[in-house]
Amino acid sequence: MTKPHIDHTATGILLQKENGDILDAHGTTVPADGTAGYATGCLFRHTDGGDGTAIYVNEGTRTSADFNALNGA
Repeated sequence: MTKPHIDHTATGILLQKENGDILDAHGTTVPADGTAGYATGCLFRHTDGGDGTAIYVNEGTRTSADFNALNGA
């Protein structure tokens, strides 16, 4: 089960699982490969991304993220 988290602190976290894994986030910098704490399947909104680089998904693990752009093609 997830617990909603409203972004009042400018952390970029929009939704977290009860164990703390991030499910939904945003920011100007996409998390680096290998970053821990993002659930597999986490969506990241790149707020200054361009064409084909606005939405990313973590295809890695909770201990080693691998965010890849969803380009809609």
